[in-house]
Amino acid sequence: MKKILAISAVAILAICLAIVGNIPSGATTVDSNGNSTISVYGSGIIEAEPDEAKVCLGVETQSENVTDALEVNSAKMAAVIEAMEELGIPKASIETTYFRIRSVRDYETDDDEIVGYKVDNEVTVELSDLDRIGEVIEEAINAGANKVRRIEFGLNEDKKKELKKEAIKEACVDADSKADAIASGLGLEVVRVSAVKESGVYVEQAYRAGGFDYEIPTAASLVELAPPIEPKAVEVHATINVVYKSR
Repeated sequence: MKKILAISAVAILAICLAIVGNIPSGATTVDSNGNSTISVYGSGIIEAEPDEAKVCLGVETQSENVTDALEVNSAKMAAVIEAMEELGIPKASIETTYFRIRSVRDYETDDDEIVGYKVDNEVTVELSDLDRIGEVIEEAINAGANKVRRIEFGLNEDKKKELKKEAIKEACVDADSKADAIASGLGLEVVRVSAVKESGVYVEQAYRAGGFDYEIPTAASLVELAPPIEPKAVEVHATINVVYKSR
């Protein structure tokens, strides 16, 4: 009988510890001395204008012969890269981010006959001057690019660090507000902060044309008007978990 009681006591203690270890945001607990705690999550969001951009440009070619498809693609992409360098963009800011050769099949035939080959080559161009995005797209198309995969807006490293701190401060204010509201509703008083844990701080990149491929027919004549591109704001998020002593 004593053994059964001992096992039951251990099981109950384990359940209690599990419950305390998984206290949700906004929960209150009371210890054996009658002291209570309030646990909340605070969140902060800072919105900022981007100061960096990445433009993903591509060349897609197709031919019955894989060698021909590759040669034409390589020549066009070389011209695109040269055009970027002529705009004054350094080589370090031009990076190949995708390359693929795949067969093209005719699924109307019995054996899904291969009728050709496609070659995709894409480069990402990094810019610190967002006013040049349209110019980059214009010159890339004129040089032979026929895809604009996406435009990604972001922040430089110094700006990221600065705004992450601001977002954490906002999260602290949010946590304080929630704890005060809970204490007021329960007739308690917040005494002090008992523990703080950072749950996550990150920059949410802003995209234009994200998730879509804009395929552009090869221009019969040069594009003479750069497309207008409006930057999208970048958000910096922070979440913290704060435990407050209350009475």
